Amino acid sequence: MESWTITFSNGNQARAVYVPTGAEGAAIAAALQLPPPRAVVMISGGASDMSPIEMARLRTLLVEGVARVAAEESITLIDGGTQAGVMQMIGEGRAARGGDAPLIGVCPAALVTWPGGPADDARVPLEPNHTHFVLTDGDRWGAETETMFALAAALSNGIPSVAVLANGGSIARDEVLHHVRQGREIIVIRGSGRLADEIAAAVGGGTEPPDDEVAAIVRNGCIAVFDIADGPEALAALVRQKLFGEAAT
Repeated sequence: MESWTITFSNGNQARAVYVPTGAEGAAIAAALQLPPPRAVVMISGGASDMSPIEMARLRTLLVEGVARVAAEESITLIDGGTQAGVMQMIGEGRAARGGDAPLIGVCPAALVTWPGGPADDARVPLEPNHTHFVLTDGDRWGAETETMFALAAALSNGIPSVAVLANGGSIARDEVLHHVRQGREIIVIRGSGRLADEIAAAVGGGTEPPDDEVAAIVRNGCIAVFDIADGPEALAALVRQKLFGEAAT
């Protein structure tokens, strides 16, 4: 696996690894030179079709809830790594909260750019506050999913892990199905829109699932619905409880 260091304009340095298709999760983790994780939180979702109020609430949740608890509890975070939507919010949260917990972005190499990397306006920039990147084969969004979950399975082997879904579309849907298959509990942010709201409504019994995939998620998944209006303190407490139990500090 090819590896190098990316230096962003904000001074942050991130270790990047190019991973071929079919690479084993343990080999990816070794190439990233990660410390043994205490716990893993995976972030899935987007931030489309949200009102300014919903966006502000979601940003506060992710910065003051998820990123804060990750810093305080030394939790390894995994997301899609680009400077967009929930991934950008998580990166900004890590910058605001500090700490040394890894924030790993996984995305197709052909679709992203970085300082010193391909100069192409059609590519999406990598989020500059991540600590590690796994760049995969493939020329479409979603091509990274198998690699992401191979890494997740290796890192979460024998330690607690949970997923957080905020908003989200077709890529997030596939990721949530992978969470279900790996037996990972999913915290679904109700009020964040799109996929998260579809799942939350179906879990609550208020509506029928809109398709077979959401029906399978609701039927087979372990899902905790969290209302966006409950705020970051409550979300941080829920993440702690799911990972460590009530006694976590």
